[in-house]
Amino acid sequence: MNIGNVKCPVCNKSLVPVKLHCKSCELFIEGSFEIDTMAKLDYEDQALAIAFIRCFGSIKKLQDVLGVSYPTARGRLEKLVEKLNSGMNVNPPQASTIQRLENGEISVSEALEVL
Repeated sequence: MNIGNVKCPVCNKSLVPVKLHCKSCELFIEGSFEIDTMAKLDYEDQALAIAFIRCFGSIKKLQDVLGVSYPTARGRLEKLVEKLNSGMNVNPPQASTIQRLENGEISVSEALEVL
């Protein structure tokens, strides 16, 4: 079972793991635990991420593995990136900040602070 996607049967919100168990020594640890970003993905998205890594980041190779067109493979990756970004609360870099850095208007350290 992928616990990253488990929903409450009453309100349909995500459930949070609160208890860990060691089968070897019977130790139990209780608390509120975070689920990593990859575990929050459904199996299909996890499989896509693994396939992409196994293809060494080549969308061309990925399209062959998936048996789909290049635009379809790229589209699936774009959707996966959107899910990962939303799950990590990542905002895309400000184009204006990068442009200002390229133009020499700000330093690298200033750009890193903004980004």
